[in-house]
Amino acid sequence: MIEVYFKNNKKKKFESLAQIEYDSEEVFGIRFIDFNQANLINISEKFDLDITTFSKKEDIEISSHFIETSDQLSLNFTIPHYSSDNYFEENDVYILIKNDVVFSFISSEIEKSLHLLTKSRYDFENTSFESFQQLFLSQLGVISDYYADIVELVSKKIKDLFQKTLNSTQFSDEDLDIITELNFNNLLIRESLSEFQRILYLLKRSQNYKNEKFNKLTEEIYDLKVISEYLQYNFNRLDDLKENINSKIELEQNKIFKILTIITVCISLPTLIAGIYGMNFLHMPELKWSFGYPLIVLIMILSFILPIIYFKRKKWF
Repeated sequence: MIEVYFKNNKKKKFESLAQIEYDSEEVFGIRFIDFNQANLINISEKFDLDITTFSKKEDIEISSHFIETSDQLSLNFTIPHYSSDNYFEENDVYILIKNDVVFSFISSEIEKSLHLLTKSRYDFENTSFESFQQLFLSQLGVISDYYADIVELVSKKIKDLFQKTLNSTQFSDEDLDIITELNFNNLLIRESLSEFQRILYLLKRSQNYKNEKFNKLTEEIYDLKVISEYLQYNFNRLDDLKENINSKIELEQNKIFKILTIITVCISLPTLIAGIYGMNFLHMPELKWSFGYPLIVLIMILSFILPIIYFKRKKWF
């Protein structure tokens, strides 16, 4: 799907590129939702765009995420979103500006996530924009708010898990896997957030975007710093959570070893007595006692019970 923002405050949706009659004097924003390589070639030819950044998304040079030429600005970065209840997945986002027109390229998954997490603050169906700068800054603001929302979402999952562990003494591999998943999701957010922050810093330093309309970039950069701090809190909570679980597991292991020690001590005394009377010596006077057998059985029972009473009074269990 393609959304076109016109300068008369109208927004239209198109299903194909051929339906768009492009005039840079009348349009200041075009949004492409879901695109493929064939689409990109046609888009590049129709709007005279340099799509080099699309082929550099795997480039190890971070500078490839921000490319500014004399007639075009190209931004590309990744945004994480939930592909399931616990797993994050990354999708690429591209924003190009040429001839005062903002070209946005986004996947339907990210579009859906942005809509779900920001619909309470943004009404895009009824929002009108007066300039390409306003549209561009609005898109950056939505992404900043999205980062705040997903960090808060991960934080809530961590808090819920923390509450569960506080009220539990039994842990499984699944609990540890959840912690690993949350930690990995947090890492993806931090990596993506750092990438986005750097783009905003470079944009703020650009001579072509140093005017009062872009003063909002300072606010966005500050908001992202605050989000980064909350992101670090999530890492700290996960570290505390792992330490708490490990401590409880260690305590449970100590209890098990303590019980095994008690059982070993209690059994060893009757075993010692049984071992003595199992020896085949000729002269053992107790063998001729009339009540020798019941007496020895009674002693064996007492030798098992008395250590239990002793350890119980010592509060070993």
